[in-house]
Amino acid sequence: MVKFALHPHGVSRLCLLTLGLWAAMTASVVAWAQEVIYRCGNEYTNTPQDVRQCERMAPQAITVITGTRPAAPSAVSPGGPPARQARSAAATARTPTPLQTERDLHARTIVSHELDKARQQLTMLVQEYNDGEPVKWASESRHHQKYLDRVALLKASIERTQRDIDSLQRELERRPVVASTRTP
Repeated sequence: MVKFALHPHGVSRLCLLTLGLWAAMTASVVAWAQEVIYRCGNEYTNTPQDVRQCERMAPQAITVITGTRPAAPSAVSPGGPPARQARSAAATARTPTPLQTERDLHARTIVSHELDKARQQLTMLVQEYNDGEPVKWASESRHHQKYLDRVALLKASIERTQRDIDSLQRELERRPVVASTRTP
C-alpha cells in the first residue's frame, strides 16, 4: 500500500501533481492557440516566407468552422441528369388533392387570360408601329425628335410585349393541363 504525504495545508502530493500537470497542459494549449498569425496580402499564415512583407495580426479568439462534405457523385442513368429524374419522380409520386387541382386550373386560366391580353396588345402596337413608320401626330410635325422618340418607345414596347408573351407561354407549358373535377 502506497501512502502519500500531506502538504502542510492539507493537500496531498498527488493532488498537487495532478493540478500541476493540468496547469502545464493548459498553458501549452493556450500558447499553441495564441501562435502569431501574419496576413500576407490575401493569405493568412503562421509561417510567412518574408515577415517584412506581412502584417502581424493581433491575437484573437479563434473560431473553427467545419465545412460540409460534398455528396458522393451518383451514377447518371440514360434517362437524363439526376436532378431532372428526381423532379420527375417527385412529380409522379405526389397525387394532387382536389383543392390543389382546382388551384392549378385557376392559375392556368389566369395565365391564359394574361397571354390573350398580351397578344392583343402586341397586335395593336404592331399596327401603330406600321413597320417603323407610324402616322405623325400634329404635335410631332414641327418637332421631329418627338416623333423619333415615340417610334423608339413603340419599338421597345413591342419587344417587351413579345418577351412577356414568351414568358407567359413558358409558364403555361410549366403548368399541367388538368381536367376539372366538377361534373356539370
